[in-house]
Amino acid sequence: MAKITVLGECMVELSPEAAEDGAPLYRMGFAGDTFNTAIYMARLGDDVAYCTALGQGDPFSEGVMATMRREAMDTRLVRQVENRLPGLYAIVLDEHGERKFHYWRERAPIRDLFSAHTADQLIEAAKASDLVYLSGVTLAVIGDIGRARLKDILAYVHSLGVAVALDFNYRPALWPNAEAARAALDGVVSSCRYISLSGEDSRPLYDREAEDLAGEWAAAGAEVVARDESHAVNVHRADGRTATPAPDRVKAVDTTGAGDSFNAAYLSSRLAGRPIDESVKRAHALAAAVVTCKGAIVPVASMPVWVRE
Repeated sequence: MAKITVLGECMVELSPEAAEDGAPLYRMGFAGDTFNTAIYMARLGDDVAYCTALGQGDPFSEGVMATMRREAMDTRLVRQVENRLPGLYAIVLDEHGERKFHYWRERAPIRDLFSAHTADQLIEAAKASDLVYLSGVTLAVIGDIGRARLKDILAYVHSLGVAVALDFNYRPALWPNAEAARAALDGVVSSCRYISLSGEDSRPLYDREAEDLAGEWAAAGAEVVARDESHAVNVHRADGRTATPAPDRVKAVDTTGAGDSFNAAYLSSRLAGRPIDESVKRAHALAAAVVTCKGAIVPVASMPVWVRE
């Protein structure tokens, strides 16, 4: 069992259900890219603490806290702020289950995660962890002050031998421009042992293919998971590349959370000492189970058998 600290935002999720009299119905849940990964890591048996900011006393923030406790996640790194509400997003699906997101998060407390309190608690938790996990979305929503402080924290814990993992997860709407996003991501890449990215990340940010960047970062010491549109995965390390084929296709109902669950299973497997090809296979299996259900977090009963055992 690995000890993992995850940083990011959990929001209120509105996931579409069957329409009634032509009007869409939505189910409310709680999700967010790194939050989804944290839940799946916890279900895989890892000891997971989630670092975020929420409101205080409102039913939505309390719902997030209850979800974390139910999923056996450590809540001691959650900062609760009075008179603030968590962000909200709604999922709109096309006929293939591909999703588009609509956000309401301008005053979400995550934006002030590092601006009004000390980072000492996070530093101590990270120092005691096997892995610290974050995403490009995490960097986008914590603001300039948060990014500067987090960059220093990650460099420090990296120097102590703690593994840092970054999922690029580039969302243009969260950044003023691609240059700002690239500068923030480049600022933490050198602290990362594990990096995950796709062509959808690399092309708008660097005007390069993921494979090219993966090779460079691997030569500098990272283990880089490069995904392409076919869902084939190439994992690059300093000692070479491991190519894994695309998995069998499944009929997707909702692709929300697919990449987040993939990252959870891959990293959990690698931290447990499993080889790269087996880790990728397990990651694909979890992602395949997730896309057959609506919403980012699937019921435990829908998880692969090897997770539930």
